[in-house]
Amino acid sequence: MIGKILIVLVTLAGVFLTFRYCRQNLIRIREKNRAIREPWKRALNYPFTVLWYGYLFVFFFGLTINNLILG
Repeated sequence: MIGKILIVLVTLAGVFLTFRYCRQNLIRIREKNRAIREPWKRALNYPFTVLWYGYLFVFFFGLTINNLILG
């Protein structure tokens, strides 16, 4: 029982922190892009950030699904 509660708490904390830092980094990229003139360089700042934070969201939800529903 306590293990399941810990898994849910870790998932909630992980999703919250992932969302917070994702938002913070997207704001930082937006500010950085104001100084860059070439559109292709501005566009290349986003894909890996979105990919990384997408991976973290999937990881934390997968943690819950794997351990609570399937386990």
